[in-house]
Amino acid sequence: MRKLLPVLAILGLALSACAGSGADEFRQRDVQGNTACIHFGSGYTDNGSVGRTNMDKAAEHGAASSTEAIRNAVAADVAGKPVITDLEAFKRACEAQGMSFK
Repeated sequence: MRKLLPVLAILGLALSACAGSGADEFRQRDVQGNTACIHFGSGYTDNGSVGRTNMDKAAEHGAASSTEAIRNAVAADVAGKPVITDLEAFKRACEAQGMSFK
């Protein structure tokens, strides 16, 4: 049994290294815009401060999206901060990727 423990430890470390990136890293590297659409969904239905925060996050991720329809619905304001300029176009682009907003 004692000889097996180091092997199991090494195996556990190797498997954890292969597990891939975490959720935070996914959100930063999500070039298709799925994270933007998730934030948009919350922001679209919430008029409060949480909704505004999520719309800001949706715009930030949308500006970096490789999905042209999402990226084209976002522009920079005078301060250079990304903002969604066309809510309906952003919504349609997200729906085209499989999101549903009720």
